[in-house]
Amino acid sequence: MRVFRVTSSVMAKRHRGTAARVLLILLSAVSLLSCGGSSGGGGGQHVTPPATPTGLAATAGNNQVSLTWNASTGATSYNVGRATASGGPYSTTFSASTASYTDTTAANGTPYYYVVAAVNSAGTSANSSQVSATPSASLAAPTGLAATPGNAQVSLTWNASTGATGYNVKRSTTNGSGYATVSSPTGTSYTDTGLTNGTAYYYVVSAVAAGSESANSSQVSATPLGSITNVAVTVDVLANRHPISPYIYGGAFPQDAPTITDSGLTTVRWGGNGASTYNWELGTNNADNDYYFEDFTFGALNNSADSSSTQFITDVKAAGGAPLTTMVMLPWVAQSPETSVTQGGTDNYHWTFSVSQDHACNAVGKVDQYNTDAGVNLQSDCSTTMVASTTQLNRTYFPLLDDSTQTCPVGTCVYRKDWATALAAAFGSGSCPIPNSSLTSCHFYDMDNEIDIWGGTHVDVHPNPSGYDELANTYVLEANNLKTWDPAAIRLGPVSCCWWFYFNGANSNDKDAHGGVDFLPWWLNQVYWKDQISGTRSLDVFDIHAYPDANTSGLNQAALQALATSIYRDYWDPTYVSTSGTINQVYVTKIQPNYSIPFRIPRMRAILNSIYPDTQFSITEWSAAFAGATSALAEADFSTALGDADAYGVLGRERVALASRWTAPSPSNPNYLALKLFTNYDAAHHGFATISVSDTNNGNPNLFSSYAAVNSAGTQMTLLVLNKDPANTASVQFAFNGFNASSVVSYTLAQSAPTKITSASASWSATQNFGPYTATMLVITGTTTTSPVSSWDLNPDTTMVASGGTVTLNPKITSGSANVTLSSAVFDAFEGATACSGTISLTTATITPTTNGVITVTAGSTPGFCHFTVTGSDGTATQTEGGWIVVGNPAATLAKTTGDGQTGMNGTTLPTPLTVTLSAGSSGGTNTGASVLFTATNGGTLSDGTTSGTKLIEVTNGSGVTPAVRLTLPSTAGSVTVTAEGPYGLGHPVATFTETSQ
Repeated sequence: MRVFRVTSSVMAKRHRGTAARVLLILLSAVSLLSCGGSSGGGGGQHVTPPATPTGLAATAGNNQVSLTWNASTGATSYNVGRATASGGPYSTTFSASTASYTDTTAANGTPYYYVVAAVNSAGTSANSSQVSATPSASLAAPTGLAATPGNAQVSLTWNASTGATGYNVKRSTTNGSGYATVSSPTGTSYTDTGLTNGTAYYYVVSAVAAGSESANSSQVSATPLGSITNVAVTVDVLANRHPISPYIYGGAFPQDAPTITDSGLTTVRWGGNGASTYNWELGTNNADNDYYFEDFTFGALNNSADSSSTQFITDVKAAGGAPLTTMVMLPWVAQSPETSVTQGGTDNYHWTFSVSQDHACNAVGKVDQYNTDAGVNLQSDCSTTMVASTTQLNRTYFPLLDDSTQTCPVGTCVYRKDWATALAAAFGSGSCPIPNSSLTSCHFYDMDNEIDIWGGTHVDVHPNPSGYDELANTYVLEANNLKTWDPAAIRLGPVSCCWWFYFNGANSNDKDAHGGVDFLPWWLNQVYWKDQISGTRSLDVFDIHAYPDANTSGLNQAALQALATSIYRDYWDPTYVSTSGTINQVYVTKIQPNYSIPFRIPRMRAILNSIYPDTQFSITEWSAAFAGATSALAEADFSTALGDADAYGVLGRERVALASRWTAPSPSNPNYLALKLFTNYDAAHHGFATISVSDTNNGNPNLFSSYAAVNSAGTQMTLLVLNKDPANTASVQFAFNGFNASSVVSYTLAQSAPTKITSASASWSATQNFGPYTATMLVITGTTTTSPVSSWDLNPDTTMVASGGTVTLNPKITSGSANVTLSSAVFDAFEGATACSGTISLTTATITPTTNGVITVTAGSTPGFCHFTVTGSDGTATQTEGGWIVVGNPAATLAKTTGDGQTGMNGTTLPTPLTVTLSAGSSGGTNTGASVLFTATNGGTLSDGTTSGTKLIEVTNGSGVTPAVRLTLPSTAGSVTVTAEGPYGLGHPVATFTETSQ
């Protein structure tokens, strides 16, 4: 998808249907080659003898002479000639296949003279210039070589060799090979300057005298450091323990199936704008506003067969990934791919806005250069908006209906039920358990794509802005339908676009018409209550797209790189004030606290947990590649690799259930290796450990990040260290609580070597240096001092409550059989956020495998982000778990207006209707259009004259009053309670009616 954010909200997006364009370009290239170019003319290639070798050099050793020379173009081998007199004859010859040779038949003390000639099928070149060397056993290799790193330099010292008149200092960037002489000093020290900080260099030294050279010394290595920044990292394996979902290492549309396997991509998404009009029978989609509203063949995995959504699922599974597909909720899907006169065919008019048929604007830039009849939604004056007619839509699309029981309005229709049945069969069996949830199915479905901006991305089929009610009602209908067609479906919604739309939707009038409640809280509230009424869950995973917003206007390359490596503070940092005008403006929300601080993941999870409990959270589009004149250059910049590594660490630590980058990293870019640090760092598909643990550091979060996890056995810790500083080395002092480290293998991705992950093994050291602009995965072997017998969770760890309000946590045991006793719960300072006021009480301090504990939290009076920590012991290990309470504005009030305290005969309808009045007060909302849920307990039926049941959703009028709700008493005597609940987004006020059935 594409959304252009030149300044405050840059998001390069989306899947385009440009396969036809690429094919046309490729065909043109083939045509050019066939017209002349490099084809030659009839005879084959003429071969000539190779050039004479140059650069011949000889190094004498003990009973040997080593020769090197420059390779000759076209040579297939070389003849080495040796003589014992200058000028020859060269009666002794050797054959070499490469541009080096070691003569091991030479005798110490004898001068030898060498020449080399190049050979191929056409003949042999002339001899090279002559060189000479005299082997000698008198020189011993230098000993005691030592290397000391400095700023862009390495200082070397060694012991003298008896008889040496000089030394050759040799350097390589490859461990154990590839040495080249960089200096030939006469003394026993040398400083190698002009080096790259953060790059490891390997050195050997040989002694020389009278044309002879000793063997090389033992190798040493050093990494120039530059300036040093000291950082302390503390890891506590008994704090903030929780499983990391394996499905956070995902991406959309990877290069091909082998890339899925090699990269370890866990979730592979089929999505984007193009997926919203996908025709599963034809394998086509309409590009809509991404590209001139034309129908194309859908493209995936660089394989034409994968234009089939079912084949895509099959191929992704075979490659080791978990497919995430998209269920279309819009009512139209593409016809067959466009053909046009411009492209050498005939016009089939499979595009919505035609210049010839519809009089669409034909100005340059307003029509497809490859199909000049395909335009945009502008009339011929190029200024008046064109709304697509039924004729235009039927020319371009087929109607998409739920099933064949619905009347098809034209000759051809496509049906969701048939498609879902085929998708379910392709998904097949298998288990994809998401931690801390009951979800185990692998049938992942995004319920369409960015439904809140349909009126822009798909303006031809959805010309009006998406509305609150439409988006909730459409979702619930199609999500419930999908569950009947594929009972194993895991449904993700609402797949919301971006920050502004999280809180405002697309229709500027809708928020005030719905109690002033922000869109996503309203949507969750409405879906939750509708599910309560139906008794069926329609939402399994709450899904958003999360492109960190930033202001890139006027920034140079260095500033853009700094932004790319620091921007994921947007996801977690309670002190990070956004530079984006999309976020940092008072008009976004009147309800959420600290509107200028995104705090995106905890904020969204707090909203979710407060409204729809036991629902998972996902981010199915994310990326932040800023540093490049084009999106391709930005993706390839090393800053993007560091930013991506930061994001993967955050996603795991912050308990995201599933995530998919837009798009999956290209194997040619460094960020592909950043992914592999988490999924396949050693080419044996070992990755980041599965249990996240507390990792804190005192570094500048713009320049340094670290993340830690342990395996289930407690014998291995993985610790990612990100030095995002482009100039300075990070000297890190590690402190571990509960883990004894013994050895480490480091896997490093560095800007100085961006095409490989370099590994090194060592005994564990608590102080280590990390070069500038590096991502290092430390795989640490050791033992856990005291392993927990039972693991427990706060349930939930993050939630939202109105200021002065009360919320209950129900900590539970997630594994193990031992009871856990909670001993303390406090608000505390964390990650720069100050400790909040309020109280936390351990109402029920004992947690058993069958009974949850109870923690009662009463928020203070100041809205904000409040961290808290709870301590508990299973009798063996004492653990701490931390979480967040997002404190909102004071709650609205809900007052009973009429109908409370009535008495009637059982089975009769009470005479006075039940009504309540909402007063928004300081909640940030309005009285008008707010949803209120009435629930009758202990029997009884509610009716508003249109709908009846034990639960009803009513909407307040301009005075905040709900419509009349009448209660029919149950057939048995007793007390009947009716609760009225106001919107969660306004603090969830509650009023309770008590009636009597006689």
